[in-house]
Amino acid sequence: MKRIFLCSIIPLLVLLSVASAIASDVRIQGDRLTLHADQVPLQSILQRLTDLGIKIRIDPQINPKITASFEDRDIRQGLGSILKPFDHVLIWKSIQGPAGPIPKLAEIQVFKPGKKERIKPLGKRTGFAIARDPKDGSLFVKNEILLGLQPGMTVSEFKALLRHFGGTVMDSYTAVGLYKIRFPEGSDVPSLVDQITRHPKVAKAEPNYAYPIPAPLKQTAASESGPDLSNPATPTGSIPIAVLDTGLSPNSGVEDFVLASFDALNPDESISDSLGHGTQMALIAAGVVKPSGVRSESDSQNPIIPIRVMDDNGFTSNFTIMGSIDFALKHGARVMSLSWGSETRSDFLETALNYAHSQGLIVVASAGNEPTGKPVYPAAFPSVVGVGALAPDGKSWENSNYGDFVTLYAPGFAHLPVGYKGDPGPYAGTSISAAYAANVIADYLSEHPEATTQEVLEALSRR
Repeated sequence: MKRIFLCSIIPLLVLLSVASAIASDVRIQGDRLTLHADQVPLQSILQRLTDLGIKIRIDPQINPKITASFEDRDIRQGLGSILKPFDHVLIWKSIQGPAGPIPKLAEIQVFKPGKKERIKPLGKRTGFAIARDPKDGSLFVKNEILLGLQPGMTVSEFKALLRHFGGTVMDSYTAVGLYKIRFPEGSDVPSLVDQITRHPKVAKAEPNYAYPIPAPLKQTAASESGPDLSNPATPTGSIPIAVLDTGLSPNSGVEDFVLASFDALNPDESISDSLGHGTQMALIAAGVVKPSGVRSESDSQNPIIPIRVMDDNGFTSNFTIMGSIDFALKHGARVMSLSWGSETRSDFLETALNYAHSQGLIVVASAGNEPTGKPVYPAAFPSVVGVGALAPDGKSWENSNYGDFVTLYAPGFAHLPVGYKGDPGPYAGTSISAAYAANVIADYLSEHPEATTQEVLEALSRR
């Protein structure tokens, strides 16, 4: 395989235990509710429902202590019994999927009569609950699996399957025909996957795999000063780059470059970045920050679509990535930059990225900062451009991963005005390389908008 060096010069049952000194038991099974609570604050009960993907909006002043005990009650009646004397609204949605539409409670609004304007979201999602498979070391979101069905499975058969295994539908990704399923707290996800996969009408089941952001390596000495962002430029290119990462900090200096933005963990919130990594990558992908050894006038500055897919601990999940692909495509992205990965291979993620590729999206991903020679995903998927790192002298960086899956090498050192969990300064890593490669690819597409991925790579190989 030819290597390219880029150097410009260089629902069923879900059991939720309220985490408080006062125990309560909340279960939802389809449209049935079971509740056992003794003097438990209402907001504590409702907070547990957010684990099922139910949005809660409530007047912050409403938080009476609830005492109730009932089994398998219609959810409308059950909620009505604990929400008196307040007004409330239940909003339902239809989850589309290969088995057909499935109704799901999407939102609960609670307010005093005539005071609906006071409602606010209850809580903010800050992190995934992550587990590790002891057999292969893979990371996944606790109590969740992704499930693909064989053609012809009916809704009633699907519900029977869920009833048998104790799962409830949380969402679906129609582009590749799968459901996200939630199981009771403490479920053995790898075992459930093995059991469910044996069902004759299940095509594929996987944990909802999780991926960590790679810690960029802070360099001890700076060979150059950082860029001056006091007078931000405006984009010169026309090709939007989606940056799926930890988000984007306000007042980052690239406000005029942002075509659209999205917080995939908190869709109602404005995008932010508690870690800094996403802001770093956005600056490089936009072309506002050039890696070390690259001429400041080389390559264009491109519009970006920053998407927060990582939580406050630096983890993302397959399902979060999939929904973000749809947002990127909807807003016209032609390039997508993924500066993260792991050795865990997911068929569902590969299918989703193949779909993105079929829609004209060129996906680039970092190869990893450990020179093991082992494939790192998503960089190693055939439809993805895997990117390794070059040192400022144009030679391969000693810590860059390598192997047949690495298609392209790009500068991997940069002086960044935003730090990762710390101070700004000089950083190194294949994260930088992937973001810069995305910038160069977008630059080429600005001049050759009809070029295919192969044509782009062939052109870059001649640089």
